[in-house]
Amino acid sequence: MTPLIQIKHKATEEVLYLVDAPNLLGADLSGAPLCGADLSRLNLSRANLDGADLQEADLAFSTLCNASLAGANLARAELRGTALNSADLTGADLSGANLYHTSLFVCDLTRAKLTGAKLTGADLTGAVLADADLSDVIFDGETRWPDDFDPTEHGAVEVS
Repeated sequence: MTPLIQIKHKATEEVLYLVDAPNLLGADLSGAPLCGADLSRLNLSRANLDGADLQEADLAFSTLCNASLAGANLARAELRGTALNSADLTGADLSGANLYHTSLFVCDLTRAKLTGAKLTGADLTGAVLADADLSDVIFDGETRWPDDFDPTEHGAVEVS
């Protein structure tokens, strides 16, 4: 019998979602109501989180390599130190998200909303940023952008 994995709200400890899987690697959480969920330090590689509600979720230091988060709501999510290498974030809402030292290497951020996100020290090398909204995105000299990409031309603000 496969154990159920409980995903709880980070502040209230309320169970938000049950996953019938031995682990979250490759799990199907598409459309899941995970607002405020504590998903920190989990391996969600190859997981399907398309359209999931992850507003204010804690994903700090998690692994989401090759995960699909197309259309996911990650507004004000904690993504500090998270590995999102080769993840699909097409059309995702990352407004106000904390992406401090997050690896977005070769991510697809086409049409992603990054308004007010914190990209300090993030690695966006090879990321696709076509039509991404970078208004008021905060970055620093350690932030790595794709070659020939000027973030200030897209509304990002450099801090020292």
